[in-house]
Amino acid sequence: MIRNMKACINLLECIDKRIDRIKIAVAYVKLSGVEKLSSLLKNVSECTIVTSLDFGITELEGIKKLKEVGCSVYIYNNRKEFHPKVYLFESESQKFAIIGSSNLSDGALTGKNVEFNLMTSEKNLIDCVESFINNLISESILVDDNILSILESGGYNNIRRESYDKTGWNILPKINENYYCEKFKELYNTIQEYRERSELNRERSSIHKMALYKLICDLSSYGLNVNLNEDKTRGNADAIIKAGNEVKVVIQGMILNNKTAILHKLDGFDYFIILRITSPMTSEYYILNKSEIDKLIGENIITYNKNIQAYRISPKIFKKYRSTLNEFVNTIVGSSQVY
Repeated sequence: MIRNMKACINLLECIDKRIDRIKIAVAYVKLSGVEKLSSLLKNVSECTIVTSLDFGITELEGIKKLKEVGCSVYIYNNRKEFHPKVYLFESESQKFAIIGSSNLSDGALTGKNVEFNLMTSEKNLIDCVESFINNLISESILVDDNILSILESGGYNNIRRESYDKTGWNILPKINENYYCEKFKELYNTIQEYRERSELNRERSSIHKMALYKLICDLSSYGLNVNLNEDKTRGNADAIIKAGNEVKVVIQGMILNNKTAILHKLDGFDYFIILRITSPMTSEYYILNKSEIDKLIGENIITYNKNIQAYRISPKIFKKYRSTLNEFVNTIVGSSQVY
C-alpha cells in the first residue's frame, strides 16, 4: 500500500522552500516557468533538469535561463517521444517527489492550467523516480556552451515554429545541418587561403575539423544525429553517429590528392573515414570498417611506422574503398530508415 501521498494542484505551493537539491524531467520548458522557480533554483546546491525539443515547444530562452541560475540542463536524445513530468526535491531532513501533468511553465506551475499532480515521500517511489531520471540523463545531451551555440546558430527558434509535428530526435539533425554546414563553409574558405599561400601543412588540425564539420553536415541531411567527441571522453572516436546502435568513427580530412592516410590507434572506433574535400559541393568518401583494417594489417598491407607512431594507409589501398555516403548510411541504419 502506498502511503504519504497527497494531491498537488498548484505545484508551487507544494514545494518546501528549504530544499537543497532538485532533479526534474519534463517534456517542455518555458521561460515563464523557469522565472517562477528561479529564486528557488538559485539557492540550491544541485539542480538537474532533463527536457526535450519535441514539437518545438521548449523555449531556448527557458534553457538559457536555467543555465544562468546554475542548473545542469539535458536534452533527451532518443527516438521516443519524451513526455514525463516528474520533480524530485531533497533537503537535509526530507525527500519528496511530485508526479503528474505539470510541465515547467507558468500556467502548469501556478494552477492557471488544468493540471493534477501527486506529491509523495514514499521511499520506493522516490527511488523509482530518481532511477528513472538518471536513466534519462544517460540518453540525453548535456547543454554546454557549445550545444547552446549550436541551438542558437542552427536556428532552433525558427525551426521550432515549423516543428509542431516533429520530435526532438527529428529536430536536432536539422539544427546540426544548419550549424555545421555553415561552419564547414567558413573553415573551407579559410583553408583555401592557406592553400593559396602553400601553407597547408600548418593547418592539419583545421583540415581535420573541417572534415568533421562536413561529415556532420552531410549525415544530418539524412536525419541522423551525430555527436562530436572533441574532448575524447568517449574513447578514440572523433564522432558518434546515433543509428540505432552508436557507430563510432575516426576521420581524416584531405585537400590534396594522393596523400597517405594516417591512423594513430586501432581501438575505440567502428569505421575509419577518409574524406577528401575538393570543393564546397564536392567530396570523396573512402570508408574502411574496423574488421577490414585488422585484416589488411594482418596481411601486412597496412603497416605501422615507428617514426610517426601510427599506421600508414597509402592511396593505392584506401582508394579501393571509395563509397557514397548513401551506401554508408544504408550500411549502418538499413535502407528502410534512410530519408
